[in-house]
Amino acid sequence: SKPAAVLIVSTVAVFADTVVYGLIVPFLPEILQDRLGMSSSSNGLLFGCFGLGVLIGAPVSAYISDRWKLRKWPMIIGLLGLGATSALFALSNAYWELIVARFAQGLSSGITWAIGLGMIADVYQGEDMGWAMGIAFSGFTLGYLGGPVLGGVIYKAGGVHAIAIFVGAIAGLDLVFRLMLVEPKDVNLASSSRVGSSADLELCQSEKLLQSDSASAHLGDQLTKQQVILQAMESSPALISSPAALGKSESLHTIMESDTRCIQNQQQQ
Repeated sequence: SKPAAVLIVSTVAVFADTVVYGLIVPFLPEILQDRLGMSSSSNGLLFGCFGLGVLIGAPVSAYISDRWKLRKWPMIIGLLGLGATSALFALSNAYWELIVARFAQGLSSGITWAIGLGMIADVYQGEDMGWAMGIAFSGFTLGYLGGPVLGGVIYKAGGVHAIAIFVGAIAGLDLVFRLMLVEPKDVNLASSSRVGSSADLELCQSEKLLQSDSASAHLGDQLTKQQVILQAMESSPALISSPAALGKSESLHTIMESDTRCIQNQQQQ
């Protein structure tokens, strides 16, 4: 799973979500006012249902995805739901059916939006995450600007059923790309494993350096003691005549204190 492939899938998902939001703008008054005889305030309620669905679907899907380390199946469910709810909207003949379909569209949109951005965060780190998120949000801009324009053109050519087919095609294309991807958490785990191995290696090297420093310090102490003993032997014939006294620290200490030459040598050092 290359990061570029993850970025493409996530950007297309964000684009599809925003397109679905804006596609109905050109023909919504014709459906609600002309066919169903609804007031103009019903238009705003229909848009509000979509936003409510996103508000619920995005945080819930993000929590589930992070809690159980899932990216693939929530994304697939969201894309399938986006295509199915678009077909439901096209087939609706009553206002309450449009409300349900629009709310379900918002839920599906929130799922794909949250999981798509989460996938980007899985494979991009540091400064790379900034420009990757920027590219993903360019899909949002394209969908926001192009949704109403595409909606008007497609609705004029084939009606509301053509709108449903168009949304289903985008969701289906993104679904195919998503099925071809390796789960991003596997890529993240492999990267974490490499980082962990490097950290273990650095820790092992640090421990070896500390042990080397400790051994050097211990060797230095031993050399210092040997130098003191040699100086004491040179300054005191008693140590030379009695080598057994070398193993007794008290005898050595007493001789060094009684021998002024040894004390002078220590002070000079």
